[in-house]
Amino acid sequence: MTRTVPVSFVVNPAPTLTVSPASLSFSATAGSTSPAAQSLSITGAPTGAFTASVSGAPWLTVSPATGTTPATITVSSSVTGLSAGTLSGTITITGNGLTRTVPVTFTVASAATLTVNPASLSFSATAGSSNPASQSLSISASPNSTFAASVSGAPWLTLLPASGTTPATLTVSSNVTGLAAGTFNGVITITGNGKTSTVAVTFNVASPAAGGPFKLIGWNDLGMHCFDGKDYSVFGVLPPYNTIHAHLVDTSGSLVTTPSGYTITYKAIADPTTNSINSTSASKTNFWNYVSALGLGSSVPDVGLKGYAMPGTANTPQAMSFSTSDNTWTAAGIPMMPYSDNGTTNYFPMMRITASNSSGTVLATTDIVLPTSDEMSCNTCHKSGSNTAAMPKAGWVNDPDPARDTKLNILRKHDDAFKGLALFQTAATQVGYNPAGLEATVASKPIFCYNCHFSNALGIPAVAGVETMTVALHSRHASVVDPATGTTMDSSTTRATCYSCHPGPKTQCLRGAMGNQLTSTGSLAIECQSCHGNLTALANPARSGWLTEPTCQACHTGLASATNTTLAYTSVFSTGTTMRTPADTTFATNANTPAAGLSMYRFSSGHGGMQCEACHGSTHAEFPTSIANDNVQSIALQGHTGTLAECTTCHTTVPSTTNGGPHGLHPIGTAWVNQHQNVADSQGATACQGCHGIDYRGTILSRIRTTRTLAGKSFAAGTIIGCYSCHNGPNGG
Repeated sequence: MTRTVPVSFVVNPAPTLTVSPASLSFSATAGSTSPAAQSLSITGAPTGAFTASVSGAPWLTVSPATGTTPATITVSSSVTGLSAGTLSGTITITGNGLTRTVPVTFTVASAATLTVNPASLSFSATAGSSNPASQSLSISASPNSTFAASVSGAPWLTLLPASGTTPATLTVSSNVTGLAAGTFNGVITITGNGKTSTVAVTFNVASPAAGGPFKLIGWNDLGMHCFDGKDYSVFGVLPPYNTIHAHLVDTSGSLVTTPSGYTITYKAIADPTTNSINSTSASKTNFWNYVSALGLGSSVPDVGLKGYAMPGTANTPQAMSFSTSDNTWTAAGIPMMPYSDNGTTNYFPMMRITASNSSGTVLATTDIVLPTSDEMSCNTCHKSGSNTAAMPKAGWVNDPDPARDTKLNILRKHDDAFKGLALFQTAATQVGYNPAGLEATVASKPIFCYNCHFSNALGIPAVAGVETMTVALHSRHASVVDPATGTTMDSSTTRATCYSCHPGPKTQCLRGAMGNQLTSTGSLAIECQSCHGNLTALANPARSGWLTEPTCQACHTGLASATNTTLAYTSVFSTGTTMRTPADTTFATNANTPAAGLSMYRFSSGHGGMQCEACHGSTHAEFPTSIANDNVQSIALQGHTGTLAECTTCHTTVPSTTNGGPHGLHPIGTAWVNQHQNVADSQGATACQGCHGIDYRGTILSRIRTTRTLAGKSFAAGTIIGCYSCHNGPNGG
């Protein structure tokens, strides 16, 4: 018998998971707001749970990340922190046992820019005079675009052109016609690329009746420039090179910060000490016969390495150039030498700096020293027959020319130590010297030490692996026995040993207020080592020669307080080679000057934008110095030697201020004495303690620099002023 069994076979539809769209794309500009969110539609059969996740795209978010189909999820991107470029990521959707991926791209465009330089402009003129010279504004944009420029609040200001396409340069002109004395302010607004930039403009109009005379303040950047001397036929260590700066102060007592309308020159003058003049160097050295062979450029007599020249036998005034970095007129590398035109030696020759306006009218003059010395006394040990410890292995050269003799002995000694080394062979070949030795090289051309040994003094690229000049010289001589003392140079604690190489027993370059300070027993309180350490410290490879220098605040620790009672030390080191940290920065050099991590006095500025050296003097020659020529300018400007401290040096009248002077000081002299009681009453006597001491008996910060008569009482120069100088203490009559 046959039986049949019915069978049913149900075929269910395959599960599905659909995501739409199949890809997403976002775009934005770096730094702008994030783009609008987009949606993803998720469907599936049968209806079920799904999950959504993001990979490779931290800038991407999905919401919700889980749910039940059908669903719509929101996809958002964030431009925060993203740089320009194309970014990629993936959204992964799972559900119904299936997986779908959605690629996402994010195109981040570079932010549009608009750059205007400089950020501010300043004009100055005298009421009723001709208009000051025009200045320029540079406009750039990325991408280049059209721009529009307009002026607000300054009808005395005009722009040309007022619109255009970047890059562009605008001419900005001011008109003094009809303006009275005063300070006027306006704003230039520039738009482009959807950006806006503003430039603040000030116009200082001085009164011709009330304004005082222009003032010119000049200085040398170093207390002493030294060089090889008359002979460069064997080698050169330092070329003749002297740099001067000058500030011009206008009739309102403000620093001139634009060169427009002014010319500043220098020329030689006879100094008051020897009555000798130094106008030319061309016939006083053979430097220009060898300058090209040394690799230092043109051999035009009397012209220095930076293009600035000596005035020459005709004493023709030479123009200085304006430096926007420090608002000084500068002449770098003047080839000054310590040989006067009459043949005598003068380590402190003088130049007259003159400021003139566009009409040729002389506005101001000042006389400054260009210190220079050839007293690098290598002959103490290296002239033939001098010091047997320094005699080369092949014996003394015994050249009849003393200058060549010493230098040839040095080269022979250098060859003893280095010519057999592979590094020497490589270096000599690289710079075009004879690998057989430096003495052998001199037969065809002179040596320039900086071709191999780097120094920040000149910045000439040197040979990799060769010690810098400061490391090589100081480390090599640290163990040398000073013939004058019988001890190593490294162990010396006085400048006498330093003067064996640096100028020098006759020059006495350390001649300023610090170098001349005495202890209670009458000995010199500050030596070279007090600031620079010994030769081993100077030879530290981590030190950058000419740049890693002591700071003012390492000795001048700030204002007086209960915890800062020693206001000036005689060494910058608190312990060993660790430089002291000051209590406050009242007397500090500028941080990160002239570059990050440096804090150098000769580049620092202070009151009114004046360079510190303008008022205090050059390094090693701080005012007053023991050399009369150094003090000529201070006497001419303020009537006495020392730091420029009298307000009327620059200002027509003594300003009425309590702490607006240099380092936050008040004015000095009779004008201040007449009002100081009111200040003490209003601010409290404790405001005076920073300089006059917590006991009000005075500190070194309140020492007067010249003889003065105050409130009918005479005080000698050097007197420390406190409340007890005239009163019975701060509360006395």
